[in-house]
Amino acid sequence: MDLEEVVKDEDSEDEINEGARVIEDRRKLELLGLSEDQKRFVTMWTSFVKKHRVLVDGHMNWAYEVFTKYHCAELVDSTPLAWAWRLFMIKLYDMGLLKPKTVAACAAILQQYREQK
Repeated sequence: MDLEEVVKDEDSEDEINEGARVIEDRRKLELLGLSEDQKRFVTMWTSFVKKHRVLVDGHMNWAYEVFTKYHCAELVDSTPLAWAWRLFMIKLYDMGLLKPKTVAACAAILQQYREQK
């Protein structure tokens, strides 16, 4: 640490260590009683949301579509993971966060991947 950093008048307690965040996220998942595939999906979605800074409900449509494109191979290869993806998509739709057009587009992405494979 430089002398300037030491004498600065900023508090670093508000900063969150990434390692501590990962441990905290794992602990939360353990408390929810999810299956391993559900935990894997939640971890994938959470890291995607953090990486791409999905901050508001209006981002949800493009985010879910891009997430589907990015992880389509994993979703097609793992049936339980695909079910976790579907259930989450239905929940988002029921809450009004996903449009029917997005749901259809995401399903089409997986269908196209299956046909190419």
